Amino acid sequence: MGRKRSPENQNLPRGMIYNKKADTYYLRAAGQKDIRLGKTIHEAFRNYYAYAEINYECRTMFDLIDRYMKEVSPTKADDTHKSNIAASKHLTKRFGSMNPTMVRARHAYQYLDLRAREGAPVRANREFALLSTIMTHAVRWGVIDNTPFHKIIRNPEKKRKRLVTDNELEAFLKHCPRWLQLYIALKVAIGLRQTDMIKLNSKNWFEGEGLKVQTSKTGVRIQFNHCDYLAKIVAELKELNGYRLVARKRVPILHWYFFASHADSRLDKPLTASGVRTAFNKAMREALASGDLKPEQRFQERDLRAKAATDCENAMQASELLGHKSISITNDIYRRGFTKVDPITPDSKFKIKDKLNGEN
Repeated sequence: MGRKRSPENQNLPRGMIYNKKADTYYLRAAGQKDIRLGKTIHEAFRNYYAYAEINYECRTMFDLIDRYMKEVSPTKADDTHKSNIAASKHLTKRFGSMNPTMVRARHAYQYLDLRAREGAPVRANREFALLSTIMTHAVRWGVIDNTPFHKIIRNPEKKRKRLVTDNELEAFLKHCPRWLQLYIALKVAIGLRQTDMIKLNSKNWFEGEGLKVQTSKTGVRIQFNHCDYLAKIVAELKELNGYRLVARKRVPILHWYFFASHADSRLDKPLTASGVRTAFNKAMREALASGDLKPEQRFQERDLRAKAATDCENAMQASELLGHKSISITNDIYRRGFTKVDPITPDSKFKIKDKLNGEN
């Protein structure tokens, strides 16, 4: 029998160890030197799934989760993969020693209830979604015959209903640097996720045609048709990031990012999500401190995507703008406020009878 793992290593996946003295995580494998995985648990998990070998027999749920995280999760969008890494840690802790053929629906409900008691009911829903996807792949890989999860009732979630008004946005923009003002103007116009916004570059822009984007999460390809407003935003972004100073002369850059990292003088790297978040939060604090926005008027960067959807004339236009494959997602999450409809009148196309005019 192997030596019992120390307390700090008990909840880590097989082969991963934490060195308290070095404050670093390592991958330990027989016959070779320990591989450094990183200082933080997030970095360690990301590197772990890049180095660790997979047990394709999948005798335990740990093996199954391990295989999914090595084969499938890295093919997802970056944010999805990061989320999977965090979720897999909790799933491994609770399901790791189980045999995949013994997992039942009751175990899913027990897990959802347990995480809710721990204060993470919504996070539990995301973790269960990953577990359900893993079990679906287990059927494909021949580990189990049927997925055990059918019509599982997840923990209730309170939908976000914050709708940013034009006046609130105008008040907020006064406290934003110019590049952030352009970022917000473009986001409200096209409704892209933050992950796709920061990746926008000169290769996405086609004169006379517009902005062509393939979304990272769903892979949907969208062309935002050329218009003067869109062209004006892109032109100003080019003035900010499309040139490099060489011998005191502005030289055009062949490939430039709409929102470049100015920490790099070459401007050939995109701004990071944390960079956008830092600038956005700073501007929000200033707007609140100045009194231009009241505390109850605070909003988040992600609310701008919902504003873009709500500002559309109808749900179909909003669904196409956001690149959704299902219009129900658009209506359920992103179309906020009130749905505008025309009342039925005697002169409408429905030709209803108007009893007020004496018609029978």
